[in-house]
Amino acid sequence: MSGWWAAAFVVLWILVAVLAIVVVALARQIGVLQLRLAPLGALEVDDEGPELGEAPEARSVRTPDGSRRVIGGPGRRRLVAFVSETCPICERVAPSLPAAARASGLELQLVSDPDLETAYRVPGVPFVVVLDEVGVVRSKGTVNSLEQVEGLVDTARRRTMQAEELRVG
Repeated sequence: MSGWWAAAFVVLWILVAVLAIVVVALARQIGVLQLRLAPLGALEVDDEGPELGEAPEARSVRTPDGSRRVIGGPGRRRLVAFVSETCPICERVAPSLPAAARASGLELQLVSDPDLETAYRVPGVPFVVVLDEVGVVRSKGTVNSLEQVEGLVDTARRRTMQAEELRVG
């Protein structure tokens, strides 16, 4: 009788270990599905990031490749993307940013500078800000996919056209 109980005990512990592995695998799959089913629109929250319609002052910052560049101020229309080398979502979104910027006639500026993130009140990365020629923020938001970046670019284009109509009219 004691041999039978010992065997049953060992079998039960093996089953518990197998179930633990299955639970971990399922949790990983849920994470993968969550990344694939990103929200449809970019998350544009009023009190996060620079103020819409305002022109943040120009600042010299460090780019991901280690060089320095000026962000903000007058110039070409820009897509400023705050990214991090340790961010897995940034790695997924970054390859699509040049195409999105080029398709909309925007200059892409990748930034990984904590001081600028603080100055721009960036809640986390990846975060995108679209600036017009004067350096005014036309759209901003946290992004998880190319579709969200394109949505912010379209929103910026629409807001720029509305601002020009108000100036002319």
